[in-house]
Amino acid sequence: MINDVLLSTISEMMDKKFDEFLTPVNERLDKVDEHLHIIDEHLIILKFNQEHMAEKLQKIDVTLNYNVYNLNHAVKKIQENVDTITEILKINEMIPIAN
Repeated sequence: MINDVLLSTISEMMDKKFDEFLTPVNERLDKVDEHLHIIDEHLIILKFNQEHMAEKLQKIDVTLNYNVYNLNHAVKKIQENVDTITEILKINEMIPIAN
């Protein structure tokens, strides 16, 4: 009987000490959870911004490729026109014919 009372008293004391030890640990873990939640929110925003920027870059890439294609086509047309003008000037002997 005394042993049971003694064991019960020791158990209660251990529980109290354990609770005293765990309370600050739990408080710190709660703060860590709060900080992790904030970091998660920032990561979600960063991911959204990264995806948005990736879409914009893809559109810029498509536009650039389209413009390069059109520019090459325009330069080819200009060269053809210059070649035609050169031939006409040669035929009319307005420029010397290279040997």
